[in-house]
Amino acid sequence: MPSRSNAYLAQWIRGAEASAKEDDYKLTVIENNFDQTEQDSQTEQRIALPHQPAAYIWWPADARAGIASLRRLSRTGVPVFQANQAVQPAAKKYVKAYAGVDDFFNGQIAGQNAEAARAAFVAAGNKLSSPGGNLVILKFIPGYSAGDDRERGFMDATKGKPFHVIATEYGGFDNASGYKAMSQLIPRIRGQGIDFVYGMSDGPVTGAVQALEEAGLKPGKNVYLVSATCIADISAIKSAKEFATGVQAAGLEGWFAVNVVARYFAHGDKILPGTYIAPATVDARPQFTEPPSEVNIIPNPPVVVGTNAADAPKVLANFKLWGQTFVDHCVY
Repeated sequence: MPSRSNAYLAQWIRGAEASAKEDDYKLTVIENNFDQTEQDSQTEQRIALPHQPAAYIWWPADARAGIASLRRLSRTGVPVFQANQAVQPAAKKYVKAYAGVDDFFNGQIAGQNAEAARAAFVAAGNKLSSPGGNLVILKFIPGYSAGDDRERGFMDATKGKPFHVIATEYGGFDNASGYKAMSQLIPRIRGQGIDFVYGMSDGPVTGAVQALEEAGLKPGKNVYLVSATCIADISAIKSAKEFATGVQAAGLEGWFAVNVVARYFAHGDKILPGTYIAPATVDARPQFTEPPSEVNIIPNPPVVVGTNAADAPKVLANFKLWGQTFVDHCVY
């Protein structure tokens, strides 16, 4: 999998380690620097070792470019489970099951939140710079399929009344990358009017907030921002400078991925056909007793705080998923 230098991945590993401990598995994590060439080399080295594991969990650095290594893992005879990045059509025959997020769905949630933000923007007396409102999209990094899927999901959810996309830029995963991307964009597009910013996670959105403020714009007042999912730094959503996000919990996802593997073996190597979406239960983690499905998806409930900085902390404090709070899932 890619490196735990990314806060989300570090928390994912913690969740996976907790799940492995619950089911008495030993977990070994081999990390790359979001570099498919490096991951390919690591795969060859691991396959060459004399003793193979019970299973492989594969989180590709690049889901398309990594198919060759995925095929090599599959040929060892060890069951392979893919995590986080959706399985490419050409790779399905190499993967027993997928466990993780549905990035297209996460993008749809963000699109619905953006539509709510647009309605609030107009209700607050702001004038749209174009019929649908001018929108900036901050994606992850080139080749990282989650960003593409979240963009497609957003566009699907808003196709009835689309936004006017004035710029799409790679904003990375963290605050610094989002800040850099937005800072470079503002001088080029400010004259058109910037109404909305959609970021793939709270990291680049929080960086964009800083860039907008330094340019004299007012996030939550004359520019509304939404993200697909929360990650680590919740300062923007807590202050209502970010209008809405989704709760894709990193630790929950890591726990769920290993749980899927454990249930596969517990049920005699059985996989159910189709897709299973884990329920967004409030007070407790669901009891997972059935064999895993071909596709196993964690919940991503929306959280809309609006633009009132006094109300935002209350909204976050009232949120719960699987018995844990917004802070439990999103701050690490």
